[in-house]
Amino acid sequence: MQEIRCPWCGPRVQTEFEYYCDDSLLTEVWGSEAVQQNLDRVFLRSNHLGYHQEIWQHTHGCRGWLRVLRHNLTHEIKESQPLGSNPVVDKDGRMQS
Repeated sequence: MQEIRCPWCGPRVQTEFEYYCDDSLLTEVWGSEAVQQNLDRVFLRSNHLGYHQEIWQHTHGCRGWLRVLRHNLTHEIKESQPLGSNPVVDKDGRMQS
């Protein structure tokens, strides 16, 4: 069973959380492009191999929202932070606040 560290509750099993979306969908600037361009941005985006940021909610706990740094091949969860923080991922796959 995978473990996610909730910033408020500490380490918890993954079944207490729900995945919301890839963080890039929230951080990209959405302009007034045509509908097709917005659909392409959501459904035809690249799926790179390695660490990426995701948004999760601790639905069966404190209900807090968090940003998780997860490897999309191994599913290793490296870090998690409250969603309100604005970290940047460095070249080694670590979140920098």
